[in-house]
Amino acid sequence: MQVVVDNREGADPRFVGDLRAALLDAGCKVEMRDPLPQSVLDTTVHFIVEGVAVRVPQETERDDLDVVVSAVRAALARRGEHQRFRAVPVYRGETNQVLTWVDVFD
Repeated sequence: MQVVVDNREGADPRFVGDLRAALLDAGCKVEMRDPLPQSVLDTTVHFIVEGVAVRVPQETERDDLDVVVSAVRAALARRGEHQRFRAVPVYRGETNQVLTWVDVFD
């Protein structure tokens, strides 16, 4: 299955790499979207924005979605225990429809 790791908002590069590796290990083909220069640094408050999303094909079956969710959860679990965790949305294609939010908990 082809998935997109959409990092246009500028998430932690190490986490994005872990996410990509976990999805590849799960058998997914992964397209990466790099951060937009203006999204990485918000100069009004000097704050790095975190926010990565995964996009799956429009007609994704439940079993395929479960594979993606497991891979995202595995990548989240690899983060250091002192790092902030943010749930990762899984979107239907290029829409704004979130199929599920994935965090480290089942």
